[in-house]
Amino acid sequence: MRKLLMMGIIFLMLTATVYAQEFMFGEETKGLKVKISDDTDITTRIRLQPRFDMGDMATGEDKKSYESETDIYIRRIRLEFGGQLLQDLKYSLIFEADKNGKFASSSGSPTNEVKIQYANIDYKFDDLFNLRFGKAKLPYSRISLTSSSKQLIVERPNSTEATKKLFDDYYQSHIVLHGKASEGIFAYNFAIGDGWEPNSTIHSGITTTSYDTKCETLTSCTTTSTTTDTTVKVHKSGTLYIARVEISPPGWIEKSQSDAHLGNGKHLTIGADYAAQQGIEYKGNNYEEDRTLTGFDISGHWNAITGQFEYNTWKEEYTDPSKSDKEPNGWYVQAGYFVQGPNIEPVVRYEIFDQDSNSDDKEEKTTTLGVNWYGKGHSFKVGMNWAHTEYDKNASGYLSDDDKKDVYQVQAQLYF
Repeated sequence: MRKLLMMGIIFLMLTATVYAQEFMFGEETKGLKVKISDDTDITTRIRLQPRFDMGDMATGEDKKSYESETDIYIRRIRLEFGGQLLQDLKYSLIFEADKNGKFASSSGSPTNEVKIQYANIDYKFDDLFNLRFGKAKLPYSRISLTSSSKQLIVERPNSTEATKKLFDDYYQSHIVLHGKASEGIFAYNFAIGDGWEPNSTIHSGITTTSYDTKCETLTSCTTTSTTTDTTVKVHKSGTLYIARVEISPPGWIEKSQSDAHLGNGKHLTIGADYAAQQGIEYKGNNYEEDRTLTGFDISGHWNAITGQFEYNTWKEEYTDPSKSDKEPNGWYVQAGYFVQGPNIEPVVRYEIFDQDSNSDDKEEKTTTLGVNWYGKGHSFKVGMNWAHTEYDKNASGYLSDDDKKDVYQVQAQLYF
């Protein structure tokens, strides 16, 4: 509680310096745009999210209880290029070096890697029909599709983060037909992709080595070793199919997808998605599995008030008799209220994530409280969160001497 109080005092010190209807440092910026010709331009943007975490982020030496740690790192580093290539052809290329300097407890070393996050082109036939090809987010889960630059809360829910791993990489190359009707009252995405590809590790395993020594005489002995690796790799798989639709009432259409609209306008959107990949065959044996995802969400805001609900359920069905079918599901509800003047936004989220509804006592429940301060809209902001998680006795995260953890998070964003 003392840590939370200290965070609140720091936040009040920040907001006490400004009390006006405008942002302290002016309106949001949208990057540097250079017009090359009538039909061609390029916009360059940079995003930095410095981060400080404190709390129960590691287990003790006995692995029975959580141990308090602190970590300072760059949660997101993005270099973004995008714009018009031709009159109806857009492009996007984004490099990321996320979690730079973050302590990786499993390996004991920081993560410092640069990757291509987005690389795609998008051709517009008309409002109803657009075709995008290349690497981007797979089109499911409202909160995952929303840019992390416009999140209401520092971290996304645990359940939606788990859905990102269902079809291997959430950022992968695919083809998507998308569009809007009646100026956005109805919107859709139909996508196909590879999903799980050959030689991908679909189930991590444990490598063990056993030794057997045989002696023919007292002085003549032979030792043989046998290595067993339970890692499961993909041999081949069917096509990944994804569909997402959204509906909004007239006059309540969302102009730009966001978790936080900063007290401006209104929207109400109902969304649903479905994804499936069948016949994911294992390498080295005749077993296979099928994976499906179904999701529903509703989001809305009216001036200062914003709220969102999302539910996802997914199945992993196995032909391997040694594996039991899994059916996780999760839901969250979150809300915020933007206070003009100090430009602060108290936020709250409650989430239940059942790691496998086919088994007992596998739930984790997370309550998050926090506040955001906007110095230049989403171009410069600071968020502070307290996340409290409780685990059932059979859930991943439950320790024999500790069934809950608390983490305090402070994250700034510079996006220009």
